[in-house]
Amino acid sequence: MTQPLSLAALWRDTFADTRALLPLAWPVAAAFVLLPGIAADLFGPPLPRTPAGLTANVVVVDLIAPALVGIVAQLTIIRLCLDRRRGVARSVGEALTVALRTWPVAIVALLATAVPIGCGMVVLVLPGLYLAGRLTPAAPFIADGTGPIVAIERAWALTEGNGWRTIGFTLLFVGWFVVLSAVAGAVGAGAAVLLKSAGAGAAGAVVASALDGAVAALFTVVNAVAVATVYRTLRA
Repeated sequence: MTQPLSLAALWRDTFADTRALLPLAWPVAAAFVLLPGIAADLFGPPLPRTPAGLTANVVVVDLIAPALVGIVAQLTIIRLCLDRRRGVARSVGEALTVALRTWPVAIVALLATAVPIGCGMVVLVLPGLYLAGRLTPAAPFIADGTGPIVAIERAWALTEGNGWRTIGFTLLFVGWFVVLSAVAGAVGAGAAVLLKSAGAGAAGAVVASALDGAVAALFTVVNAVAVATVYRTLRA
């Protein structure tokens, strides 16, 4: 019988590792999440107000492309987190090299799991969440050099009996960052209005986009560390 995960222990270890790794992880998240997000906001097509306005160009430029680039940051931070706990001294450049090498593998795994998770979310939501929880450790397996299909199989086996705890732990962070994103959006919108009234509308758009991107980058760091913590704890 698999030992149930302790959410309190996961929470404690995640934030301990986040504090320790933030000086290394933040530049990675800024380069692969914050800056691409700002570029998409400022130079990409504007996001529509309703789903009916979504076009292929909007989906690719504003959603898919930044997400694919962000995977590099996730893999890099996962690698740094695992190495820290294993006592391995690896530079950011070395971790980034590993991430770039395993990035295509992560894309294959993402494509392989997107359809069942997406179908589960569409049908009743809960099946999709459960599948996402069971497959959470796939990314750390990939960062450790495992192939996409084997990573999915091992993630499924590793989370047996802990699917709901895993996704519940992940959703704790999602909830916090939804609130933080709303606050950042309100502050950014207010700053944009003030700067526009002062004749600096372009600067206001940059400030609003930078605040949104900073929240997304911080979420990437914490989420990557959380996923690595779940993986490490279940394998211990």
